[in-house]
Amino acid sequence: ALRRDAGTMAAVFLVASVPWLVLAPLNVAKVLMNKRSPIAHRIVAAASEQCQAECGIARMWATTFWSSQLALAAISLALWARGARRPLADVADVAALLGAAKLAVGTLLVCNYVWEVVREPVLAAGLFDLACGAGMVGAALSGGPARAKKA
Repeated sequence: ALRRDAGTMAAVFLVASVPWLVLAPLNVAKVLMNKRSPIAHRIVAAASEQCQAECGIARMWATTFWSSQLALAAISLALWARGARRPLADVADVAALLGAAKLAVGTLLVCNYVWEVVREPVLAAGLFDLACGAGMVGAALSGGPARAKKA
C-alpha cells in the first residue's frame, strides 16, 4: 500500500492547485472576451485557436473546462489548508475524487497533444496532472497516512 505522511500529501495538494489557480481565471477571462492570447501559438495549434475564436460552442466548452479547473484547484487548496489539522484519512474520499478528476484531465491533455491539438506546454500540464492525480488516488486508497498510535 502506498503510504505518505500528512505533510507530503498536503504539499501535493498545494502544488497541484497553484498552476490552475493562476491559469484558470486568466483563461476564463480571455475566452469570455474572445481575445487572442499573445502566446497561444506556443500552446495550441493554429487551427484550434481559430476554431475557438469562431465557434461559440468551443468557447462554451473552454469556459466550462477552465471553470472546472478553477473549482478543482480551490478544492485542492482547501485540502492543503486542512492537511495540517486533519489526517488524510478524514478526507480520503474527497482526495480520491480530486485525484480521479486530475487523472481524467491529465489523460485528455496528453491525448490532445498526441492528436496535435495542443503543444508541449499542455503536454507538460497533462503529465503534471497525471502525477498529482496518481499520488492523490494512491494515498486516498491506501487509507491515508498511518496514524500515530496512542499510548
